[in-house]
Amino acid sequence: MITDDHPAAARAGPQRGRPGGPMRSAVALCTGGWRWAAVAVAAPVLALAAGFITASPARATPPAGVTAQILGSGTTLGGFKIRVDGIKVASEDAASVTVAHLTFAPGGTTGWHVHPGPVLVMVISGSVTKFSADCTARTYTAGQAFVENGPSDENMVRNDGSAGAQTIVTFLTPPGAPIREDAPPPPSCTP
Repeated sequence: MITDDHPAAARAGPQRGRPGGPMRSAVALCTGGWRWAAVAVAAPVLALAAGFITASPARATPPAGVTAQILGSGTTLGGFKIRVDGIKVASEDAASVTVAHLTFAPGGTTGWHVHPGPVLVMVISGSVTKFSADCTARTYTAGQAFVENGPSDENMVRNDGSAGAQTIVTFLTPPGAPIREDAPPPPSCTP
């Protein structure tokens, strides 16, 4: 059994209206002029496992039918800047990176959630649909990728197909932060 050793404050609900919140680290992903998020990177292996297995805040929608396998996790020794062909990735301070393989059973869902930093998702088999808090939905199939934009991007990802689906996910977070926080479903969206 996996236990959660993160303080309650680290598991608190999403910090609305505070992209980057009190975090000192700031990771910005930019592609062709699009600013994806201001946030930093972190996530020990236990944080991912705890995020998928532990109890959720009241009214939250925890994952169901999704298994996660951590492929690797590490923290940079300091800030960094990368600029290549219109793609920019930067962090003012140390950042953690966790890569996971998620397997979705038919009907499997991440539940409504947010992340403290940007998340890069590659669909490697099947298809998944990302539902945003404004109830827009977009389906991604094998070979496609999408970004979850951190604390301001409350969403749910679900396999609406009749076959399993798989994704490879890269979480960028402040060191020591959980990689996800369960969130209550938006009142105006019941997909």
